[in-house]
Amino acid sequence: MKHYLLIFALTMCSVGINAQTVDTKIAVNSITDDKTFVVIVSNENYKNEEIVPFAKNDGEVFKIYCQKTLGIPDDHIRFVPDATLGEMNYAIYWLGNMLKAYDGEARAIVYYSGHGMPDESDKEAYLLPIDGFSQSSDGAMSTKKLYAKLEEMPSRSIMVFLDACFSGANRDGKMLASSRGVAIKVKADPVGDNTVVFSAAQGDETAYPYKSQKHGMFTYYILEKIQQSGGYTTLGELSDYVTQQVKRKAVVENNGKSQTPTIIASSGNRNWRNWQFASEKAGKYENRALAASTPTPNPTPNPTPNPTPNPTPAPAAPKQEISTQVMSLSVASDLVTQGKKHMRAMSYSKARTCFTQAAHQGSIEALYQLGMLYSNSNYDGYNKETATEYFLKAANNRHVDAMYMAGMMYLGTDNSTAKFWFHKAADNGHTQAKAQLSRLK
Repeated sequence: MKHYLLIFALTMCSVGINAQTVDTKIAVNSITDDKTFVVIVSNENYKNEEIVPFAKNDGEVFKIYCQKTLGIPDDHIRFVPDATLGEMNYAIYWLGNMLKAYDGEARAIVYYSGHGMPDESDKEAYLLPIDGFSQSSDGAMSTKKLYAKLEEMPSRSIMVFLDACFSGANRDGKMLASSRGVAIKVKADPVGDNTVVFSAAQGDETAYPYKSQKHGMFTYYILEKIQQSGGYTTLGELSDYVTQQVKRKAVVENNGKSQTPTIIASSGNRNWRNWQFASEKAGKYENRALAASTPTPNPTPNPTPNPTPNPTPAPAAPKQEISTQVMSLSVASDLVTQGKKHMRAMSYSKARTCFTQAAHQGSIEALYQLGMLYSNSNYDGYNKETATEYFLKAANNRHVDAMYMAGMMYLGTDNSTAKFWFHKAADNGHTQAKAQLSRLK
């Protein structure tokens, strides 16, 4: 008896040690993948339906893995938490524009965590926006139409991950408001040869949460496989691993209830199992603090800074032999460095404070960094127009990366202006700007 108790105690200790390691131990890759674009929608706080536990954490951590483990640049990722139908449609529109600009040389990842719902009349499947309600599919996104849009986009490949079920149940196994208490088996929508859909559950099953890990179970094992492989894995390897782990864990955690992830691919796509995530394995890991796992109130938008978080302190009164201008630029450089650290830690309010102070000290780099901040869809203050203004200010002061980003801001809406800035950047040796110009010919 003592022997069994000891085994149980050791198991419990092990669970405590490893809890949420996918959130805290992040594989960091040295590569940059600038030919992948990502849309992440994580709908948790519904206005007319039950919340989806941990959906926002699903999306936030998936985004971090895209950035750090797969090496995808921030401006190639559109993260939309608690999205309305309009925001979901715009994210797909943005993705189409990006892929068109790359003339089929880029690929895409689409990730969704939230409610799915069936239309009981025709058994079609829908993704439910934050302001939608399950009694009407009019305010929801049809997966059939979504896949048709993706098929039209020129791309090397498009991987779709859906941590949702379409049976009419939510993550806790309860039925949505529209359901009559009977799970519905929706139709499997066709996908194009360039698209593969990996869905959390099949038929009339529920996509369950993994409560101890604060994720959807499907998402947790996707992250775990990417973490363990350092990103160097194929879609086939990932699907095999996730399917096996979810099937086993779901039946244990949910009183014998099954959850079986499924793959949807066209008959003409025989190579999807070999689709690679990162081209190289991440060479190191970094620890991420979990302070953000408990939602904190949004900081007051007042730009007047609190005391700057430990940049190299500027002297209260500069020495006579050092010019005020040189001292200002030195302080600005330290502030920009500190702001970049806050950006990497996703402390966006602190980053804004540092960059704003540095810009007031005359830093052109700070203007560029403010553009990057406001163009980051993970930032609560995301604003494309504000981002464009900062990029233009920096570009007009000969900041080459800002010239390129100014072009990206106009790409798809005003291509003549986009070309102007790409030319400016290309003339200064910017290789990505040269590539964009070749695609726009």
